Amino acid sequence: TMSSSTQPTTIITEEAIKTVLPPTLYRLTEALPKTELDVIIREARACEDALEKEIELLEREIGIDQQSKKRKLNDDGNDNNTAISNNNSPEQLLEPSIAIPLLPTPYQPGGGAINYLEDVQQILGTDFSPPDRYFTVSALLGRLRIPLKLPATTSAAAASAAAASSGTTVPKSKKEELEAEKKAKQLRLSFEKQQALLTLDQNEIYHQEHTETTTLLALWKRISSHRTSAVFRKPVNPLEAPGYQERILFPIDLSLIRKMIVCRMIKSYAGFHRCVGLICHNCVKFNGRESDYSALTRDFEDNVDEKVLEAVRNASAAAASAKAAESKAVAAATGGAGGAAAAAPPVAGAAAAAGTNGAA
Repeated sequence: TMSSSTQPTTIITEEAIKTVLPPTLYRLTEALPKTELDVIIREARACEDALEKEIELLEREIGIDQQSKKRKLNDDGNDNNTAISNNNSPEQLLEPSIAIPLLPTPYQPGGGAINYLEDVQQILGTDFSPPDRYFTVSALLGRLRIPLKLPATTSAAAASAAAASSGTTVPKSKKEELEAEKKAKQLRLSFEKQQALLTLDQNEIYHQEHTETTTLLALWKRISSHRTSAVFRKPVNPLEAPGYQERILFPIDLSLIRKMIVCRMIKSYAGFHRCVGLICHNCVKFNGRESDYSALTRDFEDNVDEKVLEAVRNASAAAASAKAAESKAVAAATGGAGGAAAAAPPVAGAAAAAGTNGAA
């Protein structure tokens, strides 16, 4: 019999990730107000427009003929992206209100109509891409967690690749093999958690409104007491975060969520989950998806997801047990009533016979 440490770990394939990524991004948007979603849509169009221009510059630099490419796209019938890009009008583009972290020109807000870098050396020399310039889109991407997380920025990826290729390849030690197995297991568990989160919306318990505040306040306390929640317990001080009020349209924190539970504005696990998701969105949006605060946010949201999944599982199990007990009680009562009814005719018959004999 193989021990648990030596059992093969399921490999998470790229195809599996591709099936989970789009619905996960959609799930992350469910917490956002409509105005914030409108911002994402406008920024996404601006991102697409800027990316197409920068990709065209890079392709031209390496000798890809743009006219031949366009002809091939038309022949293949895959020229949809160009059509979308041409529909972008200047009023649809949304400029960030303030640059944190500092972005390269012309990615700076107020830098004019150009929303892309015009020089190949500039493109290759910066960590920032159009999605990092438009903060609301970046916030959505920055909340993705391993194994769904997007690759690191240019310099971080290059440094990692250099470190990996700096030494000669040597056989892995037993300790390294165990570490690799542990990492693979963590990836699998993380992927399974993402799949479980996608099924939450179909669970009645998740959306069920609570008749009292005790359960949700207990969940709030478990989350608020976790080490990763310290920076989210109170509102952001605008003096400590210049530009926060201009960029963050819907500020929220754990203390406000508690008040919303007490005054019955939040009545379900789903409502609670969405509000905490807005906290995470705001933090990644303001600080950038590669910042230390965003890394902390991903850890915080991972803990929140785990606690919400656990609460829904426990509540579902309790509801199922209560339903089974109720069905059993009803069956017992029905069976008892049926037995009494079956025994009634002989008694009645005996009484009738006794009455007849008496009359005789």
